[in-house]
This record gives sequence, structure tokens and C-alpha cells, in this order.
Amino acid sequence: MSEIRVRMYRTGFGDCFLIRFGKGLETRYMLIDFGAHMHGDIGTMCQIMEDIEKTTRSKLEVIVATHQHRDHISGFGQFADRFAKFKIGEVWLPWTDDPNDERARSFRTKQLALYDALDTHLRVGLKATEADQKYTAALDALANLRGNEAAVTELQRGFGTGASVHYFEGGQSITKVGRIAGLSAEFLAPPKDSSFLSRMNPPADQHFLTAPGVRADDVHPFPKLEIKAVPTDPDYSAILEEGQPILAPKAIKALEGMADFSADRLALALDNVRNNTSLVILFRYQGKVLLFPGDAQWGNWQSWIGTDRANEILKEVDFLKVAHHGSENATPVEVVQALKAAGLAVMVPTQTKPFPTIPRKPLLEALEKHCLDNVAVRSDWIGVQGAPTDPGAPTNPAAQPPLPPGFSLGPVWIDFSF
Repeated sequence: MSEIRVRMYRTGFGDCFLIRFGKGLETRYMLIDFGAHMHGDIGTMCQIMEDIEKTTRSKLEVIVATHQHRDHISGFGQFADRFAKFKIGEVWLPWTDDPNDERARSFRTKQLALYDALDTHLRVGLKATEADQKYTAALDALANLRGNEAAVTELQRGFGTGASVHYFEGGQSITKVGRIAGLSAEFLAPPKDSSFLSRMNPPADQHFLTAPGVRADDVHPFPKLEIKAVPTDPDYSAILEEGQPILAPKAIKALEGMADFSADRLALALDNVRNNTSLVILFRYQGKVLLFPGDAQWGNWQSWIGTDRANEILKEVDFLKVAHHGSENATPVEVVQALKAAGLAVMVPTQTKPFPTIPRKPLLEALEKHCLDNVAVRSDWIGVQGAPTDPGAPTNPAAQPPLPPGFSLGPVWIDFSF
């Protein structure tokens, strides 16, 4: 049987996976995402780029950028000149990134306008700074949404290498991926129905909480945005008296209409809308099934789970990349329950900075019941000098749970091989 090796790099708070299919002259590589959050970058990006070049000999059959968040694509902009020297077969992006799709253009235009309005409201109106813990999460979320133009442009032009660029939506499939004999891909998401893109928070029975209904450690980034633009609201009146530039009532209504919750979490809501545009890809190769769900959140999952076929798919999965760094609302309970009973290989690209509530331990504990040796392997187990670590994930690899069969540790990566 031909070999599959999945290499998870530690970019910090971000995603980067290099998959090797086959051996010898038949070896082909696919790179899925390459980025780090601006407040979660641990200084390993250059080392990772060098390893990608060396390992692949600057040849990639496919580059996949699951969605337009810095923590998934910043490296494509940062190292665009080096990717331009690669031989690249194809670039895959979600339909929402297609410059020739009118609905995609409208979606992006509206989103960017709302990012700017909310950023102004926070920084100018409320004098918000990252140093103020009330606003850190909100500003970090907005920062992750912006500043990706260089990366997106390069991906859309295939880095000038002549690579073919494709945009996918849920329901599409490829029976043979590039020159990788035996590899097929099924795109489970993002949905074309934009109504799913606004659904961030799953119902209570789909959350991985410490106990039903417990939300004590929820992030409330800027409580002042709970105000409604009505003259009878005392907070609203006070802001008017101070002459602060508030969001217009129509903007507040538009933002709340996009989200399923109140305005106190608007920046995170916008961040999650972008997560819902993630490509969710099911790969089949030589009898093995791998699921890469990007940063899929509730609307993205909801667009395809809950059917008999979805349950059959999930029971087949041999390898799972955990969505959105292991956050509590990014992998529904229904999905975890549908996975095979045991023997699943799981990788979690995560760390607690800049979002201390990520990863969600009840989620990881639920996943581990299905995992090889009951271990969900985390990227922050890779010791990097000066990098932030979770109390449960010290820098000394020897202090970690023993890696399950098939896993091995490198300088800035963990490999899993079938």
C-alpha cells in the first residue's frame, strides 16, 4: 500500500498541514493552509517555510487555502516570492473567494465595510486597545479578518506559476486529484446557501461545555456594544453626550441580522461568519479517509450533517483535523458521536494564546474516546523556545502523553503516517 503522511506544523495559533501521498517516484505533496494569527505567532514561520521547500523540493501538487483568515493564509503572502519559484499544479479556494462570482463579491464587500465600521466604533468611539482585556478578543478577531489581501491575491493568481485555480462549494467532488493516483476529494462545504454562513452558535445540545448551560468563561469582548440605538437606553444617551462615533442603527441591525445573538459579540460573530466559509474536504486514498474541516462552525457543519449519508461518512473517517483549533462551538456533539468507536487519528492545531478558552477540554476529552490510544495530538506539544504553552501542554515533549502509534515528533512538526 502507498504511504500517507500528514505533517502538522506548529505556526502558533494557526494551521499548516503538509500531506505526502505515495512513495519514491510517485510521491506527491499537498499543502493545506499556512498561517499564524498576528497575536499568536511564535516565530516559526521561516523555519516551516524552509522545511516545506526542502521536503517537497519546491513541488506541490495542490495548495489549499480553506478560508480567508490570517491564521490560515498569512504565510502565502509572507513568502509569496518563494512560492513563485515552486512548481504548483493547482490552488483550491472556497467559492466565496471567487472574484468572478457576483454573490461572492457582494458578500466580501459587505463584510469589509462592517469590519471597518466596527473597528472605528471600538478604537475611536470606545477608545479600545488590545491592552484592555475587555476588548482584546474583539480586536484580535478583527485583526485576523483584515490584512490578508496580499495572500489572497497571490493565491487567486496561482503565485504566477501557471497553476490552475479552482473555487469549490459543498456538493462538488473530484474523482482524481491532479497526478495523485488513487486520491479523490469530496467537498462537503462551504454551502452555496448564504443563510448557513451566518449561523455561528450551535444549539445547547451541540456545544461542548463543562456542564449543560455553563457559559461562565464565554468571551464577552465589549459589553458596551450591548447597547441598542434607542433614545431610552441610558448607555446610548451617554455615548451621544460624549460625542462618540457609534455604529448607525442600520449597521447594528445588519450585524445582528447576520448573527444569531446580540451585539455584544459582533466582532467574534463576523470572525465566525468567515469561519463558516471554510472548505470542508473529505479525502479518500488507498482505502483511508481523511477529513479536513478548516475552521468550520455551526452553519458550515449544519449544511451537511444530520443525514444518513453524513453519519456513514463520519464513521469511515480514519484521520481528523479538528476544526477551529478545538473551540467549543466548532465541532458539534453530533459529529463527535458519529465518529468510529476507536482507532481514529486526530490532530489539533492549537495553543491558548491569544484565546485562553481555546482549546476546549471537554471537546478534546470527548474526541479522545474515539482516538488511537485515547490521545488527541496537539501542536502545542511541540516545544518551541519562548512559545506560550497551556498548563496541560508543557514544552518538554517527554512530559506529554506518549504519542500513539504512527505519530512522530520533529523540530516544529508532528507527523502521522498510515
